[in-house]
Amino acid sequence: EICTITADGQKYDIWETVELHRAVAGLSGGINHALMTVSEISTGGTGFSNLKLTIGDTVSIDLAGINVINGIVYLRQAAYDDKMHAVQIGVSSKTEAVVRNTVKVKPGVYLNQTIQQIGSACFGSVGCGFKVVGSPPGSELKFPRATEQLGESCFGFIERLSRLVNLHMLDDGRGTMLAFRGPQGAAGAQLQEGVNILRARLLLQIDDHVESYIAVGQQSNPASGKAGRDVSATATASSPGKPAGGLVKFGAEDASNPAFVQHRVHHQADYDAWKTVDGMVTVQGWFAPDGNIWWNKVRQKITVNSPMLIPEGSMDFIIKEVIHRQSTAEGTTTDIMLTNPLGMGAAEGYG
Repeated sequence: EICTITADGQKYDIWETVELHRAVAGLSGGINHALMTVSEISTGGTGFSNLKLTIGDTVSIDLAGINVINGIVYLRQAAYDDKMHAVQIGVSSKTEAVVRNTVKVKPGVYLNQTIQQIGSACFGSVGCGFKVVGSPPGSELKFPRATEQLGESCFGFIERLSRLVNLHMLDDGRGTMLAFRGPQGAAGAQLQEGVNILRARLLLQIDDHVESYIAVGQQSNPASGKAGRDVSATATASSPGKPAGGLVKFGAEDASNPAFVQHRVHHQADYDAWKTVDGMVTVQGWFAPDGNIWWNKVRQKITVNSPMLIPEGSMDFIIKEVIHRQSTAEGTTTDIMLTNPLGMGAAEGYG
């Protein structure tokens, strides 16, 4: 269980602490990144003479021999005194370019194109990829007119369109943003109290949760006149506890197709379901029971059996984030962040 950075054919694996993050993207982007530190007694002086990594260097990161990030060094911080010399290296995925860059100087207009076509063009302009995983209903819809906004990041533009087809995004770590709906596969690995859980916490809440959602909008130049101008769609939310009641009504960003409004209202319900569950389970090592690293389990369902955490004793979740850690003080661990599986559209069967 070693973290290795490779740059210009040279490998660095002398890290004293390692921390790598992968998460389903939020509004600010979910770019895979890593922080590594190394320190030595100043009188030693040999280990750092070869540590030439600096900001802007193109690197790849392997965990236990498995490639997880191809990107650049975005941070180098060094400090020393008469007793110690330390260096911290930060690496971000190549996909970070979609968050850092705004859309073109002259915002573009995309006519009658799908989210796949628009995302590929927008992200491609900064050297990154975009891929819709599978064929979730709605991903085939064409936007009659999608317009970039001046000052909007590339990620912000595609995230805004993704709401209208109810897609979520995840960095693959190698320069491509994946768009998806629902979990990846059925519930697989299990986390068991007293067996493979080192520590855990679980928050269930419905104080910011409602039962019903209504999205509204207006079509321009409807063929059926005023009667066809107004568009609305509804969704009913699911929570981990008893319904709290309540209603949220909001305007959809684009109502040119009634299907956009329908997907948008489900996206809002998913987002609120996401907030009802926030859990973290820490396990030993970087590997899941099936031999794969937890890094590759983001977006997968998982069962947690823990009477101390869960009133029913057991509950299915979806993994929304993974943090791999390693240090000389605490060993090698993984933090597995959990959420309500309905928060990513697991139950949606609408068209």
